[in-house]
Amino acid sequence: MSSFTKKAIEASFLKLLNEAPLSHITVKMIVDDCHINCNSFYYHFQDIPSLLEAIIVQMLDGIIQLIPSDCLLEISEELDRNKRALLHIWNSGNRERFERHLLFAGTFRTVLRTNGHPASGMN
Repeated sequence: MSSFTKKAIEASFLKLLNEAPLSHITVKMIVDDCHINCNSFYYHFQDIPSLLEAIIVQMLDGIIQLIPSDCLLEISEELDRNKRALLHIWNSGNRERFERHLLFAGTFRTVLRTNGHPASGMN
């Protein structure tokens, strides 16, 4: 099967995800949206979580490609120095708050970048 079909599935899923919560999206909704059959979906993805994982990996790969290599080294070292603290935060009752801050920071930088203003610390 073509990568065109795989990309159509991913695009439909992201479109639906922008319209509804993940828990409301079904394989049927995705295949109906991109006009394929269920077998085509399952040829490319085991289930919706595997589709989501593939999209996240693609997005992260794209982001990593935009970050200068010296910055990646600094980020990696900082995460390594604080990995236990980050895990404690991630596993705490404040996880939701932590996720909102990460999402806000990423969204804010994206808005600044797309409006022609350089985001702080981003090239």
